[in-house]
Amino acid sequence: MDASPIPESPPFLEVRNLTLQYTTPQYLVTATWDIGFRVARFDRLILLGPSGCGKSTILKAVGGFIKPARGEIRLQGKLVTKPGADRGMVFQEFDQLLPWKTALENIVFAVTSARRLPRRQALEEAREWLHKVNLTAFANAYPHELSGGMKQRAAIARCLALNSPLILMDEPFASLDALSRSAMQEELLRLWEETRRTLIFVTHSIDEALILGTRIILFSPHPGQVRAEFTPARRNVGPGLRGYELRERIEHLLFQDRVDYAI
Repeated sequence: MDASPIPESPPFLEVRNLTLQYTTPQYLVTATWDIGFRVARFDRLILLGPSGCGKSTILKAVGGFIKPARGEIRLQGKLVTKPGADRGMVFQEFDQLLPWKTALENIVFAVTSARRLPRRQALEEAREWLHKVNLTAFANAYPHELSGGMKQRAAIARCLALNSPLILMDEPFASLDALSRSAMQEELLRLWEETRRTLIFVTHSIDEALILGTRIILFSPHPGQVRAEFTPARRNVGPGLRGYELRERIEHLLFQDRVDYAI
């Protein structure tokens, strides 16, 4: 008697036939059209594309902040209908920290509000996370006393402290200068190696996508649709020829999309 086939386990995250819309005072805007993709556990998935293609809107929908006009999002098999503790978010803006609380207290407040830990244990864990992002010396500093990069590190520490299995990042380094941005990219990769969370990261930078991503999904101009998907090569030294070829391929598709969109 033949053995029954082993049922395939559902993907960690699945986006299926997703159409997203929002309204302005004059129009109903379709941000994305019939998008579908899957994310495996521990992926670093990059959503890449031109401005206005719906990358951030997709991230907000995965976060549960936007209801799909059509289609669905499932996280670990469960339908996403609202925000939840299983998803943490880091935004581009530097002012996402509570201005009346120190860097330490921002993390403590997030952990205790989520009812993860009592205050005493939350304090210990918050100090550990500040150490991980090299902000121990600034634990008692208020957000206005921190640089842009420090604020983003504190925001990332706060997000990771929630212990969410899925981290959503919406161009968190876009407002940083080139050196700070490079340092934060290295910091994020180091933290990912330590914590092994699943990451979805929005950017319009090809270089950032190639540095951070284990997978890249390229979107067409508005309304956003999946244009192509790539898996960057990983090497110990240098990007290698394949990396340059991949960059040229992405640039070619983006240029072609801009021409087609203009026409």
